Amino acid sequence: MKEIAERAKVTKMTVSRALRTPDKVAPETLRRITAAMEEMGFVPNSLAGSLSARNSPIVPVIVPTMANSIFSDFIEEVSLTLDRAGFTPIFGCSNFDNEYEERLLIKYLGWQPSAIILTGASQTPRTRDFCQRSGLPVIQTWCLPEHPLGRVVGFSNYDMLYQITKALQGWGYRNIGFGFLNTPNNDRSRQRRLGWEVAVREGGDEPLHTRAQGGELSLEAGADILRGILGRHPDTKAIAFGSDVHAVGAVLECKRLGLRIPDDIAITGCGDMGLSSVVSPTLTTVRIPGRTIGRECATMVNLSVVGTYAGPSTVNVGFEIVRRESA
Repeated sequence: MKEIAERAKVTKMTVSRALRTPDKVAPETLRRITAAMEEMGFVPNSLAGSLSARNSPIVPVIVPTMANSIFSDFIEEVSLTLDRAGFTPIFGCSNFDNEYEERLLIKYLGWQPSAIILTGASQTPRTRDFCQRSGLPVIQTWCLPEHPLGRVVGFSNYDMLYQITKALQGWGYRNIGFGFLNTPNNDRSRQRRLGWEVAVREGGDEPLHTRAQGGELSLEAGADILRGILGRHPDTKAIAFGSDVHAVGAVLECKRLGLRIPDDIAITGCGDMGLSSVVSPTLTTVRIPGRTIGRECATMVNLSVVGTYAGPSTVNVGFEIVRRESA
């Protein structure tokens, strides 16, 4: 820092301030310090800084999968917004395994992070205990948990399937099936199934468990779900899927089976991934504002860490039904 200070014609304290709180340094001074660091090839030692400060700018963000484009906007926005605020996001993939999520969290806590962002509300008791004992800001997202660990940025998975099922009923469809992601301890899938069940019952039908089927997150699984439900219940006139991946797989399978969409059967998804608007017929789905979720999470982290967050403990970003050709 002494060499940087000499080259930039500032004090070592100013260099330290530029590294820790650049927004508190005059723009011209910051420019000279940055230029000096670039000329010298200087890389700040974040580990040393975290040891002295007893925390680091690291913010772990754990998502269930990176293979599904539904999370891509969220990951990109939370990364950009955290970076602009001076934090370093690190992303972990739990692969829908709550025990693996627990191991990831414990590993990340060893790096003395500034905050934690978790997807969903089905954490193990040990994960919840570690979060509560850490004293760190904890944000759960993509859900509205009944008993949150800390603050929440998300939407109601129950309402999402309830509303799309009610929409199908309003468009004249009955005997509506449900396709879901079948993974253990998936609170979001459970809430979506409950929303479907209640809406079907309110519409005067019985939400038969045989008219619902789960599968892994793949196009092939979506095709399997379609064949399974129709094989057991040929009178099914619509299937509401909890994922666009499954729904697109079902649309492609309908073509192979010679079924006309939406005349023979209607298909809806959730997520509004890029393929949903270009598959033929285009997919009716539920749009989830992933970028808004990412930006809200990152902003909540920043303000919580500095102790100035004054907003609600739960931010409900909502969702939007997008009607296209498949229903």
